[in-house]
Amino acid sequence: MKILKRFTVSAVVILAAVILFSFLFPEKLFELTVKMQHRSAGLVKKEIAVDDHRVVYLEGGTGTETIVLVHGFGGDKNNWIMLVDALPGYHYIIPDLPGFGESSKIESSKYDVVSQAERLEKFLNQLAVDKFYIAGNSMGGNIAGVYSAAYAQKVKGLILVNNAGVNSPVKSELFKSLEKGVNPLLVNSPDDFDRLLKFVFVKEPYVPSRIKGVLAERAIASRKFNDKIFSDITAAPAMLEDRFSSLTMPVLIIWGDQDRVLDVSSVQVLEKGIKNSSSVILKECGHIPMMERPVETAGYIKKFI
Repeated sequence: MKILKRFTVSAVVILAAVILFSFLFPEKLFELTVKMQHRSAGLVKKEIAVDDHRVVYLEGGTGTETIVLVHGFGGDKNNWIMLVDALPGYHYIIPDLPGFGESSKIESSKYDVVSQAERLEKFLNQLAVDKFYIAGNSMGGNIAGVYSAAYAQKVKGLILVNNAGVNSPVKSELFKSLEKGVNPLLVNSPDDFDRLLKFVFVKEPYVPSRIKGVLAERAIASRKFNDKIFSDITAAPAMLEDRFSSLTMPVLIIWGDQDRVLDVSSVQVLEKGIKNSSSVILKECGHIPMMERPVETAGYIKKFI
């Protein structure tokens, strides 16, 4: 009885210590959680220099096939962790694009889609990566598509996940909002961050409140630079329609049917323009399927490869 009592007291003390730690050091808790996720997915954080930029990236996996994963606007390499966890057996390379995540943010640099695709090529060349699959979400899908059109000989297959760079027949809520002078992808407050999550997901993945607070703070801190990046992208658009004929590799299109950022009608344009393509539309899913429905998304990618 005394042993059980001592065990109960110890457990309560440990739990109290964890709760206190999470309140006093939420940033440390976030970093610890991310490290645990990386380890679980078999990924290691690395970095290299690409021109003037420091590029931080994740690499890991044991498969012979390499998959390069490119995140979207306002995102980072960690957007892909749940997908990697659900799709073992491949070698992964997942960069923080310059301007995002832990990679460098240089005010004088340009961050339009073509510039990022060119940096991606230099990054992959330094890693001596050749003959790989590439997947991109949102802005990252636009970059992956432009990259694949320019370096088709290197790309075994292209996976477009709710990608930008398409003139959709139906205007999305994002573009309607932009016409009114409001960019819902930019975060000014914790309330804005909550609104953003509801904007990009149909059903938000669970995130503990303390970690969500850290993510909100980081999004707020990045607001000004994200605005610059968005301006660079819109000032020099790189449309995939202009490059369809160069996408000679097999292409898989994945889209959430409830996407409010980029309308699902974009799939019609991609299917019509890309000859060697197949598509999957996920029901009751938003803009970031690899986070909202990682297992289902992983299944379609595995079948494609």
